[in-house]
Amino acid sequence: MLASSEEERSLMTTADTCAEKQTPALARTAVAGRICLVLTLASLLLAGSLLAWLQPMHGADDDKLDGLSKASAALYMNGATGEEEDSKSQGDLLSKQPQLRTTLQPEAAAEQPQLESSTHQRRGSFLVIGDWGWDEDLHGNVPDTSCQKQIARKMLAKMEELGDVKFIINVGDSFYPEGLKSKDDKQWDTKWRNIYAPKVRSVPWYSVYGNHDYHHDPCICSSDPKDCAQVNYNVHNLDYFYMPGYNWYREHPELDLEVIGLDMNKFMQGWNSSARIEDLHFEDCQWSACKADCYGNSNARAEQGFDLFRKRYEESTAKNLLVFSHYPTDYFQAVPEFLKNLSIADHHDITYFGGHRHNVDQTSTWQITPNTNWLVGGGGGWSCDGKEQGFVVGEIDADYKVSTYAVLVDFEICCPPPPDQPPPSMPFGIRCEVMAAK
Repeated sequence: MLASSEEERSLMTTADTCAEKQTPALARTAVAGRICLVLTLASLLLAGSLLAWLQPMHGADDDKLDGLSKASAALYMNGATGEEEDSKSQGDLLSKQPQLRTTLQPEAAAEQPQLESSTHQRRGSFLVIGDWGWDEDLHGNVPDTSCQKQIARKMLAKMEELGDVKFIINVGDSFYPEGLKSKDDKQWDTKWRNIYAPKVRSVPWYSVYGNHDYHHDPCICSSDPKDCAQVNYNVHNLDYFYMPGYNWYREHPELDLEVIGLDMNKFMQGWNSSARIEDLHFEDCQWSACKADCYGNSNARAEQGFDLFRKRYEESTAKNLLVFSHYPTDYFQAVPEFLKNLSIADHHDITYFGGHRHNVDQTSTWQITPNTNWLVGGGGGWSCDGKEQGFVVGEIDADYKVSTYAVLVDFEICCPPPPDQPPPSMPFGIRCEVMAAK
C-alpha cells in the first residue's frame, strides 16, 4: 500500500527537519538512505512485473521458484544456471529464447566462470585387469574373495571418477581353476556378475583366453570359435565378454587407437628364456579332454596371432595400438622379431599388456622402450607373486596420447601372511632363525 499525500508530506517534512539539525555528513547519509529506499522499491516492482510476464511464457512452477530471488528465477528459466542435461540441450534452449539472454543482464551472464571438466581434456579412458576369477575349492595363497572384491570396488570408484571409460581389457584367467563349460555356466554369475558392479560391466570387456580358461572349455578341442564358452561376437551384448575369436582387433577411430587381442597360450613355458620356439607348447593341454588336438590348436592360434599383429602393424592407420595377450613380454624371448616390432615407435605408439604372473608392474617384464608394457596379472584370483595387486588405468588425452598408471590395493588384503610366519619386513637371517625355532 502506498501512503496518502498527507502522510507523505508529513514523513518528508519530518525527515527534512531532522536533516537540518544534523551535521552535514549525517544529512548526506539521510538523503542517500532515502534515495536507496526509493530505488529498492522501484527494483522490486520492476522484477515483480518482469516475473509476471515471464511465468506464463515459460510455465514456471512454484516449486522451481521457491527460495529463489525474482532475478534468479528468471535466470533459471533462461537456462543460465547451467543445469541442463548437456551442452546440446542448453544450446537448443537458448537458441529458442535468445531474447532472454540479452534482456536479463547479459554482462552478468558473461562473467560466469566457464568450468571445464577433466573429461573434456581427455578423449576417453580404459581399465586393464587379469587373473581374477577366484575359486573357493582351488586357489593359491589368496585365501578368499576379499582381494578380488576390493579390486572390483576400486575399479568402480575409478570409473565414477573418470566418467569416460570406454572399455575394459581383460588379459585372461577369468575363471579359475578349470574355465567354463558353456555360456550357461553358473561361474558367469559367481565369479563375474556378482563380483563386479553393474557400472563396471556397463562397458565391453575386451578379452582373450588364459591357460586356466581353456581346461574345460569345449573350444580347446575344436577349431570352430562358435564352440567356445567365452567367444561373443556382439560388442553390445554386455552379458558376456567381447571376444570375437581367438585373435581379433577392434578399431576406435574416435580415440585414434586400435585394440588387438592375441591367443598366445603356446608360450605358457616361455618363462624359460633358453627354450627354442619349437620346444614350447601349451603345457595345460594335459588337463584337456584332447591333448593332441589341444597342442595343435594352440600352436595354430599363436601363429594366427603373430600374423594378425604383423598385418595390423602394417595396415592400421591408428596412432595407438593396444596389444594384449595372457602372457607378459618376457615370455616371448624365443620370438625376437615379435619383441622387436613391439619396440618400434615409427608408425604407432604401442602399449602392451600381459598377465599370468600375479603382480602389477613394469619392472619384471622384457622392456619394449620407447613403447610401454605392463604386467597386469594381480587381479586377486589365484596368488601373489609380488606386493602390487590391482589393475591399470589408461587415459587418452586431447592429443591422443595414451598414458597409463596402476591402481593398487592393500597387499595384506590379498595375501595375508600366515599367523606363524614372520612379517616380510623382518631381515632374512632373522626370519630363518625364527622359522627354525618354530
